[in-house]
Amino acid sequence: MSEELHTFKIHSLWSGDSEGDGVMRCNGYDVNYGRPEQLGGKPGRPNPEDMLLASVVACYSITFSVLAERRRLPVARVEVDAEADVIRQLGGTLKYKSIRLRPRITLNDGDAAQANTALDSAHKAEQYCVISNALRGNVEITVDPEIAHE
Repeated sequence: MSEELHTFKIHSLWSGDSEGDGVMRCNGYDVNYGRPEQLGGKPGRPNPEDMLLASVVACYSITFSVLAERRRLPVARVEVDAEADVIRQLGGTLKYKSIRLRPRITLNDGDAAQANTALDSAHKAEQYCVISNALRGNVEITVDPEIAHE
């Protein structure tokens, strides 16, 4: 099987010094961004650290939904709480250290076998997620899923 290439494009404009403002144009919508508030930035806008964590969560959720559909799981919803640790290294550079995903997967009814399949899929979703795969080896990613029934 030959490789299949997909190209994604974003245009970004930064105005000002380190306290400035950024805006990205992606698929016809704008995303404002700036430095994280806890690192001296202005409040009320996403920052690259938030956006990386959001990318992991979105990719994880989409990947899980694809796996669940293929396995015919009766999924009602997937909620994901996530945390990331960024450390300041010697010399002052910042590095993403770890990400913790806590998905809560709610099944419409379902039996024990489906719950086990959902649990297995919850772990596989992180392994198959393109964003997690881009980070693997540089950022520790853990998944602690919970399976619930409606």
